[in-house]
Amino acid sequence: MELTILQTSDAFKYSRMLRATSRTAIEYCRRHGFAYESFVGIKRGFHGAQAAFNRIFLLDELIERGYRGWALYMDADAYVFDLDFDLKAYLADKQDRSAIMTTIPGEAVAWHINSGVLFFNLGHPQGVALVREWKRRFMAVPDERLRTLTSVWDHDNDQTMLYQALDQDCALRASALFVDPMLFNHHQGLFIRQLLNSLDGDIESRTNKIEAAVAEIFQKAAATGTTSIEEEIVSDLYRIILKREADRGSVGYSQLIAARGFEHGIPEVVRLLLDSPEYRARISAQVAGESSQAVPGGGG
Repeated sequence: MELTILQTSDAFKYSRMLRATSRTAIEYCRRHGFAYESFVGIKRGFHGAQAAFNRIFLLDELIERGYRGWALYMDADAYVFDLDFDLKAYLADKQDRSAIMTTIPGEAVAWHINSGVLFFNLGHPQGVALVREWKRRFMAVPDERLRTLTSVWDHDNDQTMLYQALDQDCALRASALFVDPMLFNHHQGLFIRQLLNSLDGDIESRTNKIEAAVAEIFQKAAATGTTSIEEEIVSDLYRIILKREADRGSVGYSQLIAARGFEHGIPEVVRLLLDSPEYRARISAQVAGESSQAVPGGGG
């Protein structure tokens, strides 16, 4: 079974949050053999909040590339809580479903959904049709209107468009599955947790809470002897640069990558290892050895 996890955010307000939650998504993919993709920026629009529409393009791009597996989209404020959750088993009897979404608690109709965590079966014709209809609705919004949309809570938002597509076309919703949010769309979710803006409207506070939750997940994983993707990267860098296995003191390097993200953290660790006394001593010894083995050239 193919599955790709997708995430996205704007480059400023939610990027730090995405760095935290992406750690869990990437680690989950590493453990279970899934793929991961993310995008930072705005695919179409003028304001940071319009990064919410990126998910539509990420899904459509998978379709255009010929991908026909499952796509799991997670908002920047959603993180994998259970790294050992058996998603293959969960999806095994749902191949006839075009999508899996959670109903907002208290809503009268099942398809009044939360778009923060979504499953799309891109091998199902109605899954593809739903993504295409979602995109059509967004592309029908003129640029002039997008310039006035500065909040995700305006009427023309991605969640409302998806709900309307389902509400107005029974064929699109007939093959979709609408489930209780406690599995993957709740702040106490069993598999995926989402700390919604409605629970904490302060972005700094919410990001701090998410970072703490993610740190706890990896601390528990470390206690069980399971290595993280950051630890594996550090181990590989030790083998490449220092020509040996990483020691216990290297945990700080994996934490640095986790804190700064792959883009900035990995180059920083590489620099630190190249500047280390151990590396310099090895290179000096190597140069000295090569010099002593050199044969002086003779005159002709």
